[in-house]
Formats: sequence, C-alpha cells, structure tokens
Amino acid sequence: MSEKKAYIIMFITIPLVWIVAKEISGFPDFLLPPPGMVGEILWDEYELFLEHTWITLFEALSGYLIANILAISLAISFLYIPWFESLALPWTVVIKNIPFVTIASILIITMGDTPAPKIIIVVLVTFFPILANVTKGLQSTDQVLLDRMKTLHANHWQVFCKVRWPSAIPYYIAAHEIAFTGSIIAAIIAEWLFARKGLGFLIVQAMTQYRADRLYAVTLVASILAVGAYILVKVLERSLSRWQDQTLT
Repeated sequence: MSEKKAYIIMFITIPLVWIVAKEISGFPDFLLPPPGMVGEILWDEYELFLEHTWITLFEALSGYLIANILAISLAISFLYIPWFESLALPWTVVIKNIPFVTIASILIITMGDTPAPKIIIVVLVTFFPILANVTKGLQSTDQVLLDRMKTLHANHWQVFCKVRWPSAIPYYIAAHEIAFTGSIIAAIIAEWLFARKGLGFLIVQAMTQYRADRLYAVTLVASILAVGAYILVKVLERSLSRWQDQTLT
C-alpha cells in the first residue's frame, strides 16, 4: 500500500472511530462532542481559528528557521574546529536539560507576553536534534570519497558541497521528521504556559470555559498542522534524495 493511500484511509477512519467511540461510551456532548459539533464550531469560528493558527505557525516557523541556522552553523564549526566541539558540548548538554517550564518562566518575566519567548522555546526544543544529526552526518562521510577528492586537489568548499553535505542529507532529513513536527507542538506548549494568542491560548481558554467542542476543534487543527509538517518533510526528503544521487554520481 502506498503512503498516500494510507493517509487517505487514516483521514477517513478517524471520524468513523470517533463516532463509534461516542456511541459506545455514551458520554454526553459536553464531554465528548460528536464530529459534527466540532466541524460546526470550526465553520462558525473559522476567522478566530485562522487568526490564532497563523500566530502559532509564525512562532513555530520562526523558531525552527533560527534553530536550523544555529545548528548547521555549529555543526560545520565542529567539523573544521574540533576543539570548539569539546568546548561547546557541555553548554549544549546543560541548556538541553534545563526544564523548559523554568526557562519559560524566566523568559516571560524578562520579555513579557511577546512572540520572542515562544520563539526561543521552539528554538530550544528543535535545535538539539538538528545539531546532533547534522554533526553526525558531516563526520560520517565515507573516507574513500574524501581521499578521492583529495587526490583531485579539491578545496574545502568543494569537498563540503560535493561530498560532506550530500552525505549528511539523510541525517538532516531524519532530524526534520522529529524537529519540524516538534516545532508546532513546542509553540503550542509555550502558548499554553503563557500567552494571550495562539492555539495554546485557545486550549487554555476552552478548558477554563468547559468548552469541549472548542477544545477538540483546537486539537484537530493542531493535529492537522503536525501531520502536514510531517508530510512536507517526506516530500522534501524525496526531492533532496534525488539531488543527493545526482551530486554523488
């Protein structure tokens, strides 16, 4: 079965499973709203959902872009400046293991309810998988290819573009499968901790108002965003794999 058919089956199955769960459980609508009720609120309040979805997407994509730039830059510096990796590694370990709730509290105190704290949280969540994978990919290049480039008197830039980076692409894509979808989740969690805008804020608002229909609607939107991000990564993986094959041949 193709991956496309599997996703189609999944999207068809979800409402069916939802309806069956509703009938079997017997929960009232205010605890487990039927799909029709959730679809109705999405239709009636689509402007509200669009507004907050764009805010979450802006924070997630901005943080993810920054994380990519920082992680790739550090991974390249680790490759050509070995002592720098030993110096930076303890810092990355310490920052990675600080509870995000603590970091979020510090950020909200210092920066207030602005996009900056949410973007920083996204950077912290997505930075380390990218850094680890790209570093491993760049350092795992086939030594035979490196020796061949050396005999051809290739400079560092040519070796990087023709050998090291193409070899690191599978590792880089693997990081995206985790980090890109994680950026959406990180933005929502950051908004859930402190925000007055975004999907995370809508979740808190729905919980305090006991609006299960809106809570399920936000969950559905967030799930669609995460699945869409994963599908986008898979499409990018196919494109980059073709480029990689052309580069290495």
